[in-house]
Amino acid sequence: MHTTHFWHKHHIHCRKIILIVLILLPIFAFAQRNVMENDLKFSRKRYHFGIHLGAGLGDFKIRHNALFGSSDSILTIKSKYGYNFEIAALISYHINKYLEIRTVPGFAFSNKELNYGFADETKVTKKIDQIFFDLPVELKIKSEPLRDVKLYLIAGLKYGYDIGGNFKARRDEDMPKMSAHDFGVNYGVGMEIHFPLFIFSPEFRVFNTVLNIHQQNSTLPYSKYMKGLYNRTFTFSINFEG
Repeated sequence: MHTTHFWHKHHIHCRKIILIVLILLPIFAFAQRNVMENDLKFSRKRYHFGIHLGAGLGDFKIRHNALFGSSDSILTIKSKYGYNFEIAALISYHINKYLEIRTVPGFAFSNKELNYGFADETKVTKKIDQIFFDLPVELKIKSEPLRDVKLYLIAGLKYGYDIGGNFKARRDEDMPKMSAHDFGVNYGVGMEIHFPLFIFSPEFRVFNTVLNIHQQNSTLPYSKYMKGLYNRTFTFSINFEG
């Protein structure tokens, strides 16, 4: 009886396993079919479009000049992280199933702070609102599909023009002066999740400028102790591509 009971239980478990496999196989096959259908669709045309939405953090990398070391008024200059938000279009050109060249022209909104500490222990905060029109050009390298997911790397260059420099607050005499032009390096990672009608792509990107956007002025107290200001951002974004 004990042997019969054991084989009966074993038979029930085998039936459960077979049932689970029969349920999962169509799901895996359907997921794989999404990747294959999208690859086939993209092989028939040279480019596709999408929508890009992003949010993250940004600040300034600060370089002090020689005057800062001998300053008896301003003792510290620090940058505080602010939030940024992006909305853009996405245009991607297909080289092959593993490589794309893409651009994501759009607008990036950010609010950053420069905090000044004085010798008399007072503190002054300069809020700097930026609105950039960004035009990046990036290379996207994709992996083989894992079911309905492809991993990818991106790297490229980005030019930005700061429309926010025309704001009244930014033109105030006590504000640090900055160039409207920015240029730097974009890089990051992401994944494509394939659906029948579109591709959902979450990604993480880092931007570091190579241009010094600070315009030094020896007569302005909030500007004369800085040699350089460099934008940098950390952004999590989602793309809807099709």
